[in-house]
Amino acid sequence: MNRAGMALLERAFKRLGLETIPSCANFITFRVRRAGEVYDRLLRQGVIVRPVAGYGMPEHLRVTIGTPKENRRFLKALEAALDE
Repeated sequence: MNRAGMALLERAFKRLGLETIPSCANFITFRVRRAGEVYDRLLRQGVIVRPVAGYGMPEHLRVTIGTPKENRRFLKALEAALDE
């Protein structure tokens, strides 16, 4: 389930033009302009991701791979957050 979720998110990030850091874990880190704003927008939609600015990556967020339903919800919320 993790591999399938990872593949789904990687395809979506590519379609959205977002860079990712390759991962073999249960999370994926992606680069997004104005990461702090996108983080806040996702949070307002009830979607929790992890900002990683404290690790020297101010333009990156990290999301845990979830169930298919959770992954779809995250992607819908991400697209809305990017459109704001």
